[in-house]
Amino acid sequence: MAAGKAGTELTLMLWPKAKEGPCLRVLPPAEMAKMVKAIDAMSNGDPNKVVLKRFIGSESVQVSVDKAGRICLPEGMARAAGIKDEAMLVGLLDRFEIGIRRVTKKSRLPTPCWRTKPSN
Repeated sequence: MAAGKAGTELTLMLWPKAKEGPCLRVLPPAEMAKMVKAIDAMSNGDPNKVVLKRFIGSESVQVSVDKAGRICLPEGMARAAGIKDEAMLVGLLDRFEIGIRRVTKKSRLPTPCWRTKPSN
């Protein structure tokens, strides 16, 4: 999945992954709209509906794609996801995740493709 055209707004949210730890999940506008529609379709009596709305409302921000196809990670969100010197970008077909490097043979994650500091 490409990040998008310059000026495109993507939704970046802190995603509390269980085994791998937290990461930043990045959704394009169409996927975010699908998620909101699915939550809205839930019964108003479903306690998960309110939990999901609060979670998305408090743990997500809109980020813009620049001319080079990059996004800027808000410092607080990156810190909450444990991102310091380098991170992994993992494509999930309709979205992608950004997280710290926790590579195991089982996870089959790619090598780091984004760094805050140059490697020597």
